[in-house]
Amino acid sequence: MIITAFDRHAQPCIRFDSKDIIEWDAEPCLCGRTSRLIKGGVVGRTDDITKVKGVLFAPSSVEDVVRGIEGLGNDYELKVEKINDREKITLQVEYLHNSSEEIDKIKSKLSDQLRLKTNLNYEIEFCRYGELPRYPVKAKRFKDLRK
Repeated sequence: MIITAFDRHAQPCIRFDSKDIIEWDAEPCLCGRTSRLIKGGVVGRTDDITKVKGVLFAPSSVEDVVRGIEGLGNDYELKVEKINDREKITLQVEYLHNSSEEIDKIKSKLSDQLRLKTNLNYEIEFCRYGELPRYPVKAKRFKDLRK
């Protein structure tokens, strides 16, 4: 999203790149305003996007998938590692139920949806609820360990 402020007189701010990725809403505002609306808020950030296995990857897309599957907790951790010359993506998620049959179904669904959304394969590891670290301020869920 690039913001242009035309009402500044003392020090004009011609263009400001916020690095936010947004989606415009095609529907007009119900209140009658004619300005455009942002659909669903900020979708992601351009500086979060990184290249993994030759594919541009936004970690926020994993969050959408994980939080959309029933039986998983909201916390997850995503690691990208380079082993020899191969990049490996590991996703750790917390499950809410103990049944191994349910975990197999969740793993299959999670794997399929991640493949469709990001075009990448993941090694998925399940943790009991509460095992993943909790962060008091901003969660550090994506760890790029390739460097």
